[in-house]
Amino acid sequence: MKRSLTTNTARTRPISYSLLSIVALVRPHTGAFIIALVSLAIGSGINLVFPEIIRRALRPEALPFLEQNLVPILLGLAGLFVGQGIVFFLRSYLFGVIGHRVYTDLRKRLFEAVLAKDTRFFDRNRSGDLAARINSDAALVQEAVAVKLSVIVRYGLQVVCGVVLMTWMSWRLTIAIVCSVLVIVGVSSFFIKGLKTASRRYQGDLARLTSFAAEVFSGSKIVRALGATEQVSRRYATMNGDVLAAGRKRALISASFSSGASMLLNLLLLGVLWYGVSLVFGQSLPLNELAAFVLYGAIVAVSFSFLVSAYAEVSQSLGGLERVFELLEQQEQVSEPSADGEGQGRPSSVRVDFSGVSFSYPDRADHVVLSDFSCELLPGRVTALVGPSGAGKSSVVQLLLRLYEKSGGEIRLDGTRLEKISEAELRHLVAWVPQEPQLFSMSIYENLMLGNDEILRDETLKTVSGWDFMDFIEPLEHGIDTMIGEHGALLSGGQRQRIAIARALLRKPALLVLDEATSGLDSHTEASVMKVVRHHIPSATILVISHRLSTVRDADSIYVINEGRVFESGTHDSLSARQGLYREYVAKQALG
Repeated sequence: MKRSLTTNTARTRPISYSLLSIVALVRPHTGAFIIALVSLAIGSGINLVFPEIIRRALRPEALPFLEQNLVPILLGLAGLFVGQGIVFFLRSYLFGVIGHRVYTDLRKRLFEAVLAKDTRFFDRNRSGDLAARINSDAALVQEAVAVKLSVIVRYGLQVVCGVVLMTWMSWRLTIAIVCSVLVIVGVSSFFIKGLKTASRRYQGDLARLTSFAAEVFSGSKIVRALGATEQVSRRYATMNGDVLAAGRKRALISASFSSGASMLLNLLLLGVLWYGVSLVFGQSLPLNELAAFVLYGAIVAVSFSFLVSAYAEVSQSLGGLERVFELLEQQEQVSEPSADGEGQGRPSSVRVDFSGVSFSYPDRADHVVLSDFSCELLPGRVTALVGPSGAGKSSVVQLLLRLYEKSGGEIRLDGTRLEKISEAELRHLVAWVPQEPQLFSMSIYENLMLGNDEILRDETLKTVSGWDFMDFIEPLEHGIDTMIGEHGALLSGGQRQRIAIARALLRKPALLVLDEATSGLDSHTEASVMKVVRHHIPSATILVISHRLSTVRDADSIYVINEGRVFESGTHDSLSARQGLYREYVAKQALG
């Protein structure tokens, strides 16, 4: 099972770092955030006014005034309540909107960050897990901004201001309160690390569960054909149980943290209250001061309780948040464009030279895939690669597309080393059609236009309608605008291959790579495809990989690969005339 890429530094990253990262995400929305904070401060300030009102109202000399002006005082208090309701509405609305904006921005940044990763990253990470990071994990950021950040600021403000006001009334009682809070903070710190670790495990198990479900759904036909429905259901149930176990552990730590801190705070406040009553009996503190102090103490206690709860929930979220920030921080190196070719138009062909190339896949360094591989692809000519499965044919294409980096040797395009050519320039030069074409749940037209945004719709329709191998489009109810389902599921395998070939041809590449691209086509359709290829891009360099020798027999040159190196090369006729692997293939496939 593939595991997500993680780093040791990410696991030991302090909570403050993640909180600061959340604040950084809010920075583009500073205006709305400031208004929300001001509204929050006003609402919290109104809360802190009430104990002071009680303190003044309970003074013996204030009772006559209170009796004479009871109605205006009550109306004034009602006005404060209404005003507080308005500013709290504004606070909640603005924090909610900011949360959605941050979530939207973050989804876009995450999508672009994942898309920019190299091929090794996708080899090591499952697509379902990555999608979970973009959606469910990133949603934790929205919740943290829209709810948790507001709660932390609001109750943190009330705790600080309440302590200041309490100090003004009785520094001795305040010291007792602060000492109590410090004891709670010290106890709570033991829970934070465990809560963070448990949350990270929970998010990881949940992402793997989501990824497995996505794989099963996308391969539902194979699952049903194999009669493996019960088997995959059992595996899902096992993984689901792992998520439940991780969730229970996280819930246990979280509940112990929040409820234990609240209980300890209340017990300590009870002791402080006892101390305050003893001061009143000793005539060191007036009764009205104690009443106001107790109200402030209640506000501080409740606020601190909410603060601890919010902090616990943020700590739970940090496991997912860190997974999000990892993707944003892992930047790939982008090659700089070469000086040659700057400002020039796109060439119609390109010469490719492989010289002594060796290669092993990064995760299998001990297994040599290509060894001292050399060949040349000439402009305007068709070059074919044939050989047994596992010989290294597709690896040649992977290197040519720079999906992986070679271990040794050189690959040159028109004399320029491949690593000196920018990513953008290389993608303009090369079009690749693999055996299993990747189509998307869009219309046929939208799939054709991927990478072809320079061509107009009318031109596309006119071009494609003239290609015989695309004749299956016209009978469809919506023609070229027909939606084809996930991965093109509503089309046959041959139709998907034809769309992929057409998409590549519309780009008019200088180098066209057909990697078993016609395996799902009959000989007549395949001949039609190759005729269009020759006509539409007559000057282009063409590389064809196929097990079917009828596909390559007309190639200008053929390289026979085995065990990662070239065993023989020539034309179909010259190779058929000599003893070797190619002649064995000819005999097996009954080709004269």
